[in-house]
Amino acid sequence: MARTSLGTAPADLQLMCATAAAGPSGVDSSRILPTSSSQLDATNYRVDLDAAGNRFTCVIDSSGSVKSIGPATAGAAPAAPVEAG
Repeated sequence: MARTSLGTAPADLQLMCATAAAGPSGVDSSRILPTSSSQLDATNYRVDLDAAGNRFTCVIDSSGSVKSIGPATAGAAPAAPVEAG
């Protein structure tokens, strides 16, 4: 299956990562949400996940094979939003 990308993981791969994170996180997959993603190289994507307040990172290839999944490191967490005013 050919994929086109703008630098983010396709939605189906993000959802596969969310499902895969259920085991290591101990959180039901319905409570795990992708928060961001990026293309690492020609065939691999990184997906950042929020598992009921705990952050996880998943690496998945374009065929849907999860390469790694685990708690996100402090440097990988997205920045907190800044309020205008």
